[in-house]
Amino acid sequence: MFQLLLVSLLILIVMLFLFSLKLYFLIDGFSTKLKEIDTRLLKIEKEHFEVKTRLEQMDNQFKMTLQKLKQLQGD
Repeated sequence: MFQLLLVSLLILIVMLFLFSLKLYFLIDGFSTKLKEIDTRLLKIEKEHFEVKTRLEQMDNQFKMTLQKLKQLQGD
Protein backbone atom coordinates (compact mmCIF):
# COMPACT_ATOMS: atom_id res chain seq x y z
CA MET A 1 0.00 0.00 0.00
CA PHE A 2 2.78 2.40 0.94
CA GLN A 3 4.66 1.57 -2.26
CA LEU A 4 1.56 2.33 -4.32
CA LEU A 5 1.25 5.76 -2.70
CA LEU A 6 4.94 6.42 -3.25
CA VAL A 7 4.72 5.45 -6.93
CA SER A 8 1.58 7.58 -7.35
CA LEU A 9 3.34 10.54 -5.75
CA LEU A 10 6.36 10.04 -8.01
CA ILE A 11 4.14 9.89 -11.09
CA LEU A 12 2.33 13.04 -9.95
CA ILE A 13 5.65 14.87 -9.49
CA VAL A 14 6.84 13.80 -12.95
CA MET A 15 3.54 14.89 -14.51
CA LEU A 16 3.74 18.28 -12.79
CA PHE A 17 7.32 18.69 -13.98
CA LEU A 18 6.37 17.84 -17.57
CA PHE A 19 3.38 20.18 -17.39
CA SER A 20 5.57 23.03 -16.12
CA LEU A 21 8.09 22.28 -18.87
CA LYS A 22 5.30 22.41 -21.44
CA LEU A 23 4.11 25.74 -20.02
CA TYR A 24 7.67 27.09 -20.16
CA PHE A 25 8.03 26.25 -23.85
CA LEU A 26 4.54 27.55 -24.55
CA ILE A 27 5.36 30.87 -22.88
CA ASP A 28 8.76 30.97 -24.58
CA GLY A 29 7.12 30.48 -27.99
CA PHE A 30 4.56 33.14 -27.15
CA SER A 31 7.27 35.64 -26.16
CA THR A 32 9.14 34.86 -29.39
CA LYS A 33 5.98 35.63 -31.36
CA LEU A 34 5.54 38.86 -29.39
CA LYS A 35 9.11 39.87 -30.25
CA GLU A 36 8.43 39.21 -33.95
CA ILE A 37 5.25 41.28 -33.80
CA ASP A 38 7.09 44.07 -31.97
CA THR A 39 9.80 44.08 -34.65
CA ARG A 40 7.17 44.32 -37.39
CA LEU A 41 5.38 47.13 -35.55
CA LEU A 42 8.63 49.06 -35.17
CA LYS A 43 9.28 48.66 -38.91
CA ILE A 44 5.77 49.89 -39.72
CA GLU A 45 6.19 52.82 -37.32
CA LYS A 46 9.49 53.76 -38.99
CA GLU A 47 7.91 53.60 -42.46
CA HIS A 48 4.97 55.68 -41.22
CA PHE A 49 7.34 58.33 -39.87
CA GLU A 50 9.26 58.41 -43.18
CA VAL A 51 6.06 58.77 -45.21
CA LYS A 52 4.77 61.46 -42.84
CA THR A 53 8.05 63.39 -43.14
CA ARG A 54 7.99 63.13 -46.94
CA LEU A 55 4.37 64.27 -47.02
CA GLU A 56 5.18 67.28 -44.84
CA GLN A 57 8.08 68.18 -47.14
CA MET A 58 5.85 67.91 -50.21
CA ASP A 59 3.19 70.01 -48.47
CA ASN A 60 5.74 72.70 -47.63
CA GLN A 61 7.03 72.69 -51.21
CA PHE A 62 3.47 72.99 -52.49
CA LYS A 63 2.78 75.94 -50.17
CA MET A 64 5.99 77.65 -51.28
CA THR A 65 5.05 77.10 -54.92
CA LEU A 66 1.61 78.61 -54.29
CA GLN A 67 3.21 81.63 -52.60
CA LYS A 68 5.56 82.11 -55.56
CA LEU A 69 2.62 81.87 -57.97
CA LYS A 70 0.69 84.46 -55.97
CA GLN A 71 3.75 86.73 -55.97
CA LEU A 72 4.10 86.35 -59.73
CA GLN A 73 0.40 87.08 -60.25
CA GLY A 74 0.66 90.10 -57.97
CA ASP A 75 3.56 91.54 -59.96
